[in-house]
Amino acid sequence: MNIVVFAFINLICLEILLYMNQFKKYILILVVVLSTLCSCTNESVDQIPVSMLKKIVETSVDGSSTVTTLNYNGNKIVNIDKTDAFLEFYYTGDLITKTVETTKSSSRKNTLEYSYSEGKLTKITSSENYFINYIHNNDGSISYEKLTKDSDNKILKIYHGVLFFQNGNLIKEDQILDNTGSEILIRNVNDLKYDNKKNPLNNILGFDKLYNYSYLISLNNATISVYSTTIKKINDDQIISSINRIDSQYQYNSNGYPTEVISEKIIFGGSDSKHIKSQLFYN
Repeated sequence: MNIVVFAFINLICLEILLYMNQFKKYILILVVVLSTLCSCTNESVDQIPVSMLKKIVETSVDGSSTVTTLNYNGNKIVNIDKTDAFLEFYYTGDLITKTVETTKSSSRKNTLEYSYSEGKLTKITSSENYFINYIHNNDGSISYEKLTKDSDNKILKIYHGVLFFQNGNLIKEDQILDNTGSEILIRNVNDLKYDNKKNPLNNILGFDKLYNYSYLISLNNATISVYSTTIKKINDDQIISSINRIDSQYQYNSNGYPTEVISEKIIFGGSDSKHIKSQLFYN
């Protein structure tokens, strides 16, 4: 009887071992499959192209054109070579902490140093005797003031204002001039609307923190800009107002980046009524 029981127990143990070996084989197969899937997923992510803007051709009504080139080290901007100026960028880690703009006609240099707190821009200091302070408000807006020093080293305010953001886009800038005297109040407001496509400059590491580049730091592309200026004379309450609207129409490539912009706006150059279009080229 004991021999029978012992044989039965051995048989059960053998079945268990066989089952465990079979189970291990299935586990091994599952691990291999999952590893392969993960590997394929990673390869797919790595293969998604990141478009870096390399060249801009600006065309005017008379048929003349200018070329701006952008050079990179990975996703870090190294320099922007414009027709009238050469702009160099310097990083500390992932943040742009200095730019040097050299005017080609006179070789004059303007150096801007960018200061941050917890990754947020708090101050721009210029070699041309001015600085801009930024305050990040609880509602997501950013207050700023531009100041300079006179010959007696006294600090003078040039202007102050507020930047308003929504969904990663600068939607409004409200600015008041402070150097117009006590009898005149000048207010400049820029209201902006955007498409839902990609702004290629947003792929530049750290560029979205440079508030002095206005709407160019936004996540999407500005389609409408309405500039309004109000001049108020304090003594007689006389008000003079002007409004200028600029529309921008885009063509996009298959990756959702603009390839052509019909607009008075010049990328990296303000606006000009004689400007017809900008053509954008990528890596």
